[in-house]
Amino acid sequence: MSGGNCPETPRQKMIGMMYLFLTAMLALNVSGELLNAFILVDRSIKQAKETVEAKNEFLYSDFAMAFETNKKKVGDNYQKSLVLRDKADELVNHIDSLKQLFVTTADGPEFTPDNYPSVSNQDIAPQIMITEKGQERSHELKRMIKDYRDLLLSYVDPADSALSNNINIMLSTEDPPVEDGVQKSWQSEKFEHLPLAASMALLSQIQTDVRNMESDVVRYLYTKVDEGSFKFNKIEPLVIPRSDYVIQGDEYYAEIMMAASDTTQPPVVTVEGKVLETVHGKGILKIPANRLGEEEWTGTIQIKNPDGTLRSESVSGKYIVSAPSVVISPTKMNVFYEGVDNPVSISVPGIPSESIIPRISSGQLLRRGSDYIVRPANGSSGKEVTISVSADVNGNTRVLGRQNFRIRRVPDPVAKVNNQREGAIGRNILLAQMGIVADMENFEFDLQFKVTEFTVATIRGGYVVDAKSNSNLFTDEQKELLRGTVRGQRVYIQDIQAVGPDGRRRSLGSIILTVD
Repeated sequence: MSGGNCPETPRQKMIGMMYLFLTAMLALNVSGELLNAFILVDRSIKQAKETVEAKNEFLYSDFAMAFETNKKKVGDNYQKSLVLRDKADELVNHIDSLKQLFVTTADGPEFTPDNYPSVSNQDIAPQIMITEKGQERSHELKRMIKDYRDLLLSYVDPADSALSNNINIMLSTEDPPVEDGVQKSWQSEKFEHLPLAASMALLSQIQTDVRNMESDVVRYLYTKVDEGSFKFNKIEPLVIPRSDYVIQGDEYYAEIMMAASDTTQPPVVTVEGKVLETVHGKGILKIPANRLGEEEWTGTIQIKNPDGTLRSESVSGKYIVSAPSVVISPTKMNVFYEGVDNPVSISVPGIPSESIIPRISSGQLLRRGSDYIVRPANGSSGKEVTISVSADVNGNTRVLGRQNFRIRRVPDPVAKVNNQREGAIGRNILLAQMGIVADMENFEFDLQFKVTEFTVATIRGGYVVDAKSNSNLFTDEQKELLRGTVRGQRVYIQDIQAVGPDGRRRSLGSIILTVD
């Protein structure tokens, strides 16, 4: 090292620069676990975006049906929603093209944003978005986000400040606040000094925000169609039955009224020659249900016109009297699985859910919202369980039916690495994996099995070398084995053990991968 006023030699300067470069590289080193976390976050954000997109399709479908029903009333807001959908699609597709450009530049055209090896690369995103073309791509993205934000705000009444504020926050392209005396730009925050996996996740979040704001504003436009438009220009009879199904021994109940009726001048309702009692402007019809099958009734309803004359309309109705019946159906399959919550719907035609009393012969039957959860007893796999249903009918408890169900054991999950059980895998991709995942393939229930131990084995120097992990994660020793593999070498992941929600251990077989 130089001292005092002695100038540094070229060699000393070179050594100093190399030291600074090494320090920077160490500071920027990102662990494989963190990179994998970024990938998982990106997948989660994409799933959220797809969920919102599916909901938006239903919303647009409802809007289209309303437009076909009343084009004059719905037309203006419906056309705005179509413009909004095109703008949202354009912005989301543009961001997809940026993602593909990142991946193609880093790894080549054969890779996609869903599968690319350069997850840790910290140069590609800033190169494309900041260094190249004078930040033209960043400026273009910010302009498209701003134009989309301005379009959303133009469709929202300024008085609806909550929605306007949310749009401005979710789609902001402002530079972040000054931190430690440093002012970073919007594009620097999104693309500089970050691994490629993190920049991809941030772009996915922008896409999700675009879809969420699209959903909020389209729903806002839809609700605005009928705001303040409760005006009636037609009077017609209205029959409101409590139920079209009546259990034998019960009675048929219906409310008959004129739409937009005046409760100060109740209608006169006559059915089969009998004037009915009126309550709050509604004629109350009660017919004993003594015979099975379809029944009909006819009558008239009279109401005063503004000029004092009577207006009379014919009314009629049909209902079905049926024997007691019950519907019991598991919402996932026709069997129950031991050790998990099995959702079940239990309903009886014509009887409200709060009056139904279900029971189970063994295990537990628990109320969950409007449905039920069945938890079979431990050790009941291979046996049957019976669900019986009673109901409170006019103050009397009546048994309505029962049904048997088979109990089965939850199938074993499938152990995977990078969603693979076998076949070729890139060495870098293998090293980027955190560990082993237990996947419930083709199983309707959302169950989580956790791998508790596994062994990695391979051939080194003509001998089998192995290392064990007592969790679902690769140990440092196992990773060292994987780093020593070469193309064409096989890696055996065996003795895989996992534990499910019931706490029981499962052996999941082996995974055989070939390093590519």
